[in-house]
Amino acid sequence: MKAPSKISSVILWSVISAAFIGPGTVTTAVTAGSQFHLQLLWAVTFATLGCIVLQEISARITIASGLTFGESLIKKFGERSGTLLQWIVGGSVVFGCAAYEAGNILGAVAGLNLITGLDTQLLTILVTIVSGIILWIGGKNWISNLMMLLVVIMGVAFTALAFVQPFTIDDLMIASVKLSIPLGSELIVLGLVGTTIVPYNVFIGAGISKGQTIPLMRIGLAVSIIIGGLITAAILVAGISVKSFSSFSELAASMTTQVGTWGGIALALGLFAAGFSSAITSPYASSVIATTVFGFKENWKIRLVWASVLFVGFLFGISGVKPIPVILAVQAINGLILPLLTLYLIIIVNDRQIVKADHAHAPAYNLILLLILFIVSLIGLNNIDKSISATLSLADSHLTLVVIAAIAITGYATWRIIRK
Repeated sequence: MKAPSKISSVILWSVISAAFIGPGTVTTAVTAGSQFHLQLLWAVTFATLGCIVLQEISARITIASGLTFGESLIKKFGERSGTLLQWIVGGSVVFGCAAYEAGNILGAVAGLNLITGLDTQLLTILVTIVSGIILWIGGKNWISNLMMLLVVIMGVAFTALAFVQPFTIDDLMIASVKLSIPLGSELIVLGLVGTTIVPYNVFIGAGISKGQTIPLMRIGLAVSIIIGGLITAAILVAGISVKSFSSFSELAASMTTQVGTWGGIALALGLFAAGFSSAITSPYASSVIATTVFGFKENWKIRLVWASVLFVGFLFGISGVKPIPVILAVQAINGLILPLLTLYLIIIVNDRQIVKADHAHAPAYNLILLLILFIVSLIGLNNIDKSISATLSLADSHLTLVVIAAIAITGYATWRIIRK
């Protein structure tokens, strides 16, 4: 295999790392570093490995079977049930892309505002227009090249902020594998995993893997996601210098105070790159879902899907209205989608009628998949619990019930594997 092919695979898969590092990741990772220093760095390691594993089996299914996600649903569950699942799963994820697009756009705007001082509404319009132009004219490879550039900007900016913190490489290596869940950190741990393993990335991965071999896919996927994980780790380490923050402008001011003027500029650049890349990849993911799940082939239908996602994000961003009810609803829906999607992938990748034996993974690999399913079930069910509690003004958490339900889901998957 020639080196240029490997490099092109890494660039292609950089869409995944660019997609999961958004304003939400910046907020969560900075909060983790601010409140718990290096104690939650291990969660970034786990989330990165979990992301690699799920993306790998999703791409493996597509490469081995030659089927799109939607086609594999129909082959496994039949025409009627498979089509229904297509619209439930695909529609829910597209809905989630639209609901969170405002945060992506506003994250990019916040970074630009910190650099230029221009009016945020003007910047919101500019970011939306530029994103739309890129999505309209850009193909898969063109968007991948741009995402790689934005990932490099994020990497340089946040790594520079991380290196000024008073820790040695040995400290970071130990913290990255030492399990620690300090009191009060449970939700942040789930947040770090949840911002890295996201449903729409599974669809992007399945969509861009066609035409690749499994070895080439593994190289590109692993390298690009590890780079994304290192950037998330750098954001967490950089957050150690922050006492507390309630806005990105306050965060930039804190960085400036702690490390100098360049610290605020580096944060602004990193935040812009994180927001802008997600503002593009979220609608892009919806276009991939339109083709691989809904089966759309006409360009106008595909463009209508991603344009709707971008426009909804723009409306919320320009109006200043916080889409809290919508976000709560999406959190609940995605809380179901992520564990169900993971469960589906585990069942399909162990089905020898779809993934033949010569493309199968080692049986022991299922233990890793089951652990990931348990964790994402905790995350998803916890999001549902938070959404319902917020809607009904319930103060108490129901973590015990969430854990029991996650164990039940994992037990069902284990039974399906053993049965096969």
